[in-house]
Amino acid sequence: MRKPEFIVPVVTVFDEQGKADLEANIQVWNGLIDRGVDGILLHGSNGEFFTLSREERLQLIEAAVEATRGKVKLIVGTGTNAVDETVELSKQAIALGADAVMVITPFYFGLGHEGIVEYFCAVVSQIDGDVMLYNFPARTGNDIDADAVRQIVTRCPNVVGIKDTVTDMGHTRAILEAVADVAPEFIVYSGFDENFAHNGLAGGNGCIAALANIYPELTHAWAAALGASDWERVEKIQHVIDKLADIYTVAPLFVPAVKYAMSVRGLPVQPICRSTVLPLTDEQKGQIEAILDNARQIIENQGLL
Repeated sequence: MRKPEFIVPVVTVFDEQGKADLEANIQVWNGLIDRGVDGILLHGSNGEFFTLSREERLQLIEAAVEATRGKVKLIVGTGTNAVDETVELSKQAIALGADAVMVITPFYFGLGHEGIVEYFCAVVSQIDGDVMLYNFPARTGNDIDADAVRQIVTRCPNVVGIKDTVTDMGHTRAILEAVADVAPEFIVYSGFDENFAHNGLAGGNGCIAALANIYPELTHAWAAALGASDWERVEKIQHVIDKLADIYTVAPLFVPAVKYAMSVRGLPVQPICRSTVLPLTDEQKGQIEAILDNARQIIENQGLL
């Protein structure tokens, strides 16, 4: 089994005027690092990358490079719907010091199997640095299947990994099997928290998922338990994570719920999002607080932290 990692796809903190709050974002990154995350994914879906201007993205990348240097790995999401824009942002992120960039498939229009392969090869061939694929078919309408990954990796050796955000672990296992002979060190992360342990046992690298924003010390303990083959502890933390995952269902868009949960746990985040005009209701906040309180009681009673 590879060394399991739990990487956090960080939220983007906005102020009351809806502007990216640079100092608050830096405080959040530092807090997550101090609590044990293995790395940071900046500008992922949880970071509302699709609402940020190019200038905001570059400003946050530069600050994140400084905050993470010598501490944890930094992966930067750079995907757009245009090849030239994606290439340019990827080059800038790598030039600023990101360890790797992560490129999502174009969204809105379906590309088809060969179209996905050709899109990524067109992008990656122009980038001098490590690139990770980002598969989130429920949001993009485009699925990077195992055969597409194998084709891309064979043609573009600087593609070093993938975040596979699907509920079906069979999809993720198929990717691991498809690249085993052509890229044995290929990095495979799951995109849903609940699949973390299964991913590691299947030969993957762990998870990039949003609950690490809320309970980074718990996801760190989970990774340590899996790495140590402490199966009883792995199972117990799995049950807590499964309960915490109810936070995703509180609101139609889960990001403000994640942000509110982070604020309850002491991080300087307000549940302000650009990607929704609906603030959390008092009832929804109460549901989040109840989920967190239940998780806290289990963690304390079972001595998981």
